[in-house]
Amino acid sequence: MVMRTVVGAALAGGIALVSGFAKPAQDPPNIVLLFTDDAGYADFGFQGGSDHATPHIDSLAAQGVRFNQAYVTASVCSPSRAGLLTGRYQQRFGHEYNLPGQDDPELPGSRRGLPLDQTTIADVMRRAGYATGIVGKWHLGRHPRFRPLQRGFDEFFGMVRGGSPYLAGTATGIFEGEDPVAADSLPYLTDAFGDRAVQFIEQHRDEAFFLFVSFNAPHTPMEPRPGEFAQVRGSFESDERAANVAMTRTVDDNVGKVLAALDEHGLTENTLVIFTNDNGGAMPYNGSLNAPLRGTKGTVLEGGNRVPMSIRWPARLEAGSAYENPVSTLDFLPTFAAAADADTTGLDLDGVDLLPYLSGDRGERPHDDLYWKLNWGAAIRSGDWKLVRTPADEVWLFDLGSDPGERDDLNPSEPARVADLRARLAQWEASLPPPIWTSAAMWRAHSLLRYDQTTVDSYRRR
Repeated sequence: MVMRTVVGAALAGGIALVSGFAKPAQDPPNIVLLFTDDAGYADFGFQGGSDHATPHIDSLAAQGVRFNQAYVTASVCSPSRAGLLTGRYQQRFGHEYNLPGQDDPELPGSRRGLPLDQTTIADVMRRAGYATGIVGKWHLGRHPRFRPLQRGFDEFFGMVRGGSPYLAGTATGIFEGEDPVAADSLPYLTDAFGDRAVQFIEQHRDEAFFLFVSFNAPHTPMEPRPGEFAQVRGSFESDERAANVAMTRTVDDNVGKVLAALDEHGLTENTLVIFTNDNGGAMPYNGSLNAPLRGTKGTVLEGGNRVPMSIRWPARLEAGSAYENPVSTLDFLPTFAAAADADTTGLDLDGVDLLPYLSGDRGERPHDDLYWKLNWGAAIRSGDWKLVRTPADEVWLFDLGSDPGERDDLNPSEPARVADLRARLAQWEASLPPPIWTSAAMWRAHSLLRYDQTTVDSYRRR
């Protein structure tokens, strides 16, 4: 284990910042990854959301760096998590679609999960001497061989499936390690996850730790705490929007618990905390709002893959700054490993260490190109240009520098650029193996609806 030593007087007394960085901390940092599920792009205060009171989540952006062009690797839950945890495009190892996939007797449960030959962030951090824990949603395989304790995590409290009821005494499929947890022993589920995250911090405060707090809110079912729902219901036209606001405020309360625990134990200065969401808002099911972006969860449009994100590390990062170039959750593994001086030799990562970019030591974009592929849709972003191929095989071209909402299709006026981007996207797709499992045909029509912005706009509710 990496044990704590006394931090030097320079850190205690404050350090002058140069190009966004202070002098390196003497100890390896703790790392806390805070994750929400199916939240909308506009559904946090630091994103300009006026409906959602999220002061604790907002404080991370105020005290650290806000990413203004942050992406996940997929616009649905399981492949997004697979890309994040491995630092690799999940299509490269066949994890393109959401679990569990079609009910195929040729594909038993023992094959439906994050492939065992893939190294996770938790594997890397544990090898570096860190205590590793995950609280909340897993969704990377239900079979015991795929569960967190087999994937680098020392401790697990949460669900292996994609969701659960929230109300006290009703949660299903919750585990402590490999042991089922009785529903009647649990409070409101988001509170249970916040409490267990605090417990992990308290138990490991004297050693370096990596903690992944994977809230499942505001994913369906829409079950806010009754008192909070009653407080906000009158301000909105729909139950779904009111429930989303109430559930997100409860997430924020529990993020506050985690941040307070770091403060209480004197860990804030040298703890790297990242907050983000797994994909775009699941409109209309959970009352989320992706404005000003086009599309929703399940599409390769910005509303499916562009997410709120901030990072706080007081010992290293300047407070209140913003980073404008595109970044990806692919970058988490190499960034965490660099911060911890952990070995990533041989991992063939698609992500990069973001720290020299945040410091100003590197001025170029971290990624020349970013790719997405899901449910018959695909996209490439190169510089500010983005080419989208819809499930109907339409091809759209957008200049995200001037049109982040993807409203103006420039395909007719840019034939050479379209041809170049289509060729590069095709080359990337040709390098990928077949998916391990597929998606039911019904999802193609479902996805097509979410590429129609008129339909998506009809979902919006106050």
